[in-house]
Amino acid sequence: MRDVLAPVVPVKRLDDAKGRLAPELGPIERRLLVIAMLEDVLGALAATDGAGTPVVVSPDREVWRRADALGCRVVEEPPGAGTDLNASLRLAAGRVDGGDGLLVVAAGPASGRSAALGRVVHALDQAAVVVVPSAEGSGTNVLGWRDAATFGPAFGPGSAARHLAVAGAVRVDEPALAADVDTAADLAAVLARLAPGSVTAGRVRDLKLAGKLGHEQTRS
Repeated sequence: MRDVLAPVVPVKRLDDAKGRLAPELGPIERRLLVIAMLEDVLGALAATDGAGTPVVVSPDREVWRRADALGCRVVEEPPGAGTDLNASLRLAAGRVDGGDGLLVVAAGPASGRSAALGRVVHALDQAAVVVVPSAEGSGTNVLGWRDAATFGPAFGPGSAARHLAVAGAVRVDEPALAADVDTAADLAAVLARLAPGSVTAGRVRDLKLAGKLGHEQTRS
């Protein structure tokens, strides 16, 4: 029987999230977009075999409320903890139970994410650490860690190389998990690939973001 992994989804304080999408998107639009992407990644995790109840770690009360309403466990970061992602993740790891490993997943656009996450979980059956790099190669978008007791996240610039240097680590390239949405150009690039029924796609339509980014969606 496969061990159940504890998915951990870190979310910044909403006032600070996706700041590089300004000035194309205003503060409220950015907040709504982050919440939509969070809901999508939580939905993908719920459909992933081998993943347990997601743990959302954040310093933001609005994120806590939304995650709790969606049936997630919530780790409330203490004031100032949101400036150190690794400390926040270690805090979350120390509070989860019922699983032998961890799966740290960045919230992002939903397009084939559940199947891709399933492949990461499968890879973790054979490896101590699984690293899914970001599209540009240096960041880490998903980090699987089989033994929670040895969990040692090293996020920050160049994190993929540090995670891959851990004994027993393997690299898994998953395009569906590699995309980042940090800039307006990033968001415009993923619009055409969004699953039409995803929360993010609906939010993009409701906020008419495609027009603001100079990208006309062909899907309805």
